[in-house]
Amino acid sequence: MQSLAGHTEWLRLVVDQVSDYLFIKDRDCRFVFANRSVAEDLGIKNAVDLLGRSDADIHSPQLARKYEADEREVMRSGEPKIDFEEFIIRPDGTRKWVSSSKFPLRGENGVVYGIFGISRDITARKRTELLMTGQARILEMIATGRPLPEVLEALLCMIEEQLDGVLGSILLLDESGKRLLHGAAPSLPKAYCDHIHGVEIGQAVGSCGTAAFTGQPVIVDDIMTNPLWAPYTALAEPFGLTSCWSTPIISHDKKVLGTFAMYRQGGPIADVAESKLIADTVRLAAIAIERTRAEERIRFLAENDTLTGLPNRRELEHQLEQLLVDAEKNKTGVAVVFCDIDRFKSVNDSFGHAIGDLVLQIVSERIREVLPDDHILIRFGGDEFVLVISGGLAEKTNLQELLGRVRAAVAAPMHLAGQTFRITCSMGTSVYPEDGATAEVLLQHADTAMYQSKKSGRDTFQFYDRMMSEGSLMDLTLLEDMRVGLESNQFFLEYQPQFDLQSGQLIGLEALARWNHPKKGRVPPSRFIPLAEESGLIGALGDWVLEEACRQVQRWNEKGYDPILMAVNVSQRQFSDVNLVKKVKETLQVHGVKPSAFEFEITESLLAESPQMAVAKLSELRAMGMKLAIDDFGTGYSSLSALRSFPLTRLKIDRTFIENAASDPGSQGIVRSIILLGRELGLNVIAEGVETNAQKEFLLRSGCVCGQGYLFGAPMGADEIVKLLARSPPAQLRGIAS
Repeated sequence: MQSLAGHTEWLRLVVDQVSDYLFIKDRDCRFVFANRSVAEDLGIKNAVDLLGRSDADIHSPQLARKYEADEREVMRSGEPKIDFEEFIIRPDGTRKWVSSSKFPLRGENGVVYGIFGISRDITARKRTELLMTGQARILEMIATGRPLPEVLEALLCMIEEQLDGVLGSILLLDESGKRLLHGAAPSLPKAYCDHIHGVEIGQAVGSCGTAAFTGQPVIVDDIMTNPLWAPYTALAEPFGLTSCWSTPIISHDKKVLGTFAMYRQGGPIADVAESKLIADTVRLAAIAIERTRAEERIRFLAENDTLTGLPNRRELEHQLEQLLVDAEKNKTGVAVVFCDIDRFKSVNDSFGHAIGDLVLQIVSERIREVLPDDHILIRFGGDEFVLVISGGLAEKTNLQELLGRVRAAVAAPMHLAGQTFRITCSMGTSVYPEDGATAEVLLQHADTAMYQSKKSGRDTFQFYDRMMSEGSLMDLTLLEDMRVGLESNQFFLEYQPQFDLQSGQLIGLEALARWNHPKKGRVPPSRFIPLAEESGLIGALGDWVLEEACRQVQRWNEKGYDPILMAVNVSQRQFSDVNLVKKVKETLQVHGVKPSAFEFEITESLLAESPQMAVAKLSELRAMGMKLAIDDFGTGYSSLSALRSFPLTRLKIDRTFIENAASDPGSQGIVRSIILLGRELGLNVIAEGVETNAQKEFLLRSGCVCGQGYLFGAPMGADEIVKLLARSPPAQLRGIAS
C-alpha cells in the first residue's frame, strides 16, 4: 500500500471492489468519476471512458432527462436526495432497479460544484414487490369482470417484467378441443400471432400444440433443430424466435384450457424459467379463463335454451321487436309461427324424459334445416317453438310452402330406443302488419291460431283470423271472477317447505297463491297468474299474498312456534309500485311480524328493467332487515358484475337446471358454475325442483346446502305445516338463509 501512497490509484482500487454504484458529476451533469460497477452495467469496458460523458450520451432521452432533473435539483437546493428508487436500462434491454442517494459537493467557499451519488441494487426486492402488486391487480381484474383478453395481456406484461428477455403468449383451446386460438401476446409480432391462430394441436406441433395435446410442459431450447418444430421453423425464423417453453393451462377438473408460453429471441429459454412463477401464472390464467367461461355459460343460459341451444323466449322478444322496426322502415312483412309438438306428453309417459329430450333436439334440428339461416327459430318453452320469418318468405304463398316443408320434416319417422315412430306438430301463424303491429300481439295471435290447429285435428297449420279471438271473452270473464274472488276470500295460500339438505331440518317456506272458484273448483295457477300479470291485477294479488302470509306467521308465533323464514314472490308490477317499501313496512307492523322473518323473491329480468331503481328499493328493504332472493337464477339477466351491486342474500337455482343434474355432465357443470358464482357474490344458494335423492346427493357434493321440491314435500296447507313444525322445528338458519 505504501507504493500507492500519494497517488489516486489506491482510491480507484478500493472503489472498484464495491458492488454499489459510486460516481461524481460536475455542474453540467457530466461524469468526472465512476467506479467499475457503473461502467460494467452501462456496457463500458473501462470506467475512465465514462469521464466527460453525460447521461444523454448513454441512456434514452426520457431516462436521461429524469436523471438530469434530479441532479440539477440537488445542486440548486443544496439538499441531498436520499434513498429514492430509480432504474437503469442495460444495453441488453434488461432493467435494473436501484436505491439511490445523491449529495451536493461543496467547495471551501460553499459553492456547489457537482454531486456525489451512490446506488444499491434492489432489483430482486423490487421485482417481488411488482409481482405481488401485479398479482393483486390481476385478481382484482378477474373479480370485477374485466374482459378476458385484457386480463391475459396484463398477466403477460407482469411476467415479461419479471423475466428479462421473455416474450409471453397465451393461447386458448377452442370448444372442439382441437385448435388453439389467440388469447394474448403483447410483445410477440402480430404477424406471428396471426399465423399460429387456429393451429391444430398434436404430437409434434411446436411447443404449444404439443403441450396442449399431451397436457405436459414442453421445453424447446433450439427451435431450429428440435423435431417438434420441424414443420414450423420457417414460421419462427423470420421473427428471430429461437426457444420456447410452453405449459398447459389446466382447469380445476383437469381439462386443458390452453397454453402459456415463453419465447426468446436469441439464446435458450430454460435459464430464465422459474417453476413457481410459471405455476402461479398458469393458475391465474386458469382462474381468469374459467371465470369468463362460467359467466359466458350463465349468459348463454339467460339467452338460450340449454337442451336445444336455440335462443329462448327472452331473446325472442328483443329480436322480434327489432325486426318489426326494420319491417316498418322497409315496408316488408314479418310472420310469427307458433309450432307445438302434438301429444308430446305421451312420448314422455311412454319412453321417459330422456327420450323426450332427444325428440325435442331432433325436432329443433329438423326445423333448423328447413328454415333459412337468416330467419329466427326459438324454443319458446316445453314442446313449443317459435319461427320468425321476414322478407319475401313472409308472403302468404311462400309461407304456406315453407310451413308445409316444416310439417313434413317434423313428421319424418324417428328411430329411438329400438322403436320407430312419427311425431307431428300443429302450427299457427300471424303476419305483420295485418294481424298486429307489436311483438306481443303477433305472438298472442299466432298462439291463438296454433290452438285452432289443435282443435282442427292436429298435424296442420292455420293462419290467424280475428274470429279466433272470441275466446278471449272467456279470459275477461275469468278476470272479473278473480276480482270478486280476492274480495270474497276465495284465494288461499299453500306453503312449500325448504330444507337443509344435510340435516333435513326445515329452514323456510315459500308462500304460493291458490284459487278455489265457487263454480269451477280449483283454478290452476298456470291459468290465473298469467291472466293477472297481463291485466295488472297481479299487484292486488301480490298485496293479498303478503298480507295473508303475515297473518299466518303471526298465528304460528302466537301458538309458540319458532320463527321461520317465509319467502314471498314479488311481481314486476308490485316492484314498480313507488309505495312498495311503505306498504311492506306498514303490513309487517300491523301484524307484529319482524322483517327478518320474510324473504322477497325477485326475478332476474325484473332487476334488468331498471337497475338503479332496483338497487335503491332493494337497499331500503334490506335496511329494514328483510332478506332478498333472486328467483329462477340462470333464466334471466345474469351479469355477475351487475348482480354484485344488488343487496341480495340468496340465489335460487331454477328447476330446469336441476332436472338432469344427477346424470347429465353438462347440467352438472352448469349447476356447479351457478353455485360457484353465488358464493363469489356472497349469496347463499338454494335449489328448486329437487325430486330425487340422486339430485340431492349431487347438490350436496357440489356445495349447495338448501333445497325445495317434491322430494321434501309438495305445497301444503297451514295445518300440514304445523305438523312439520311440531315434528321438525326450524333450523336456527346459521347463515343458511340469512
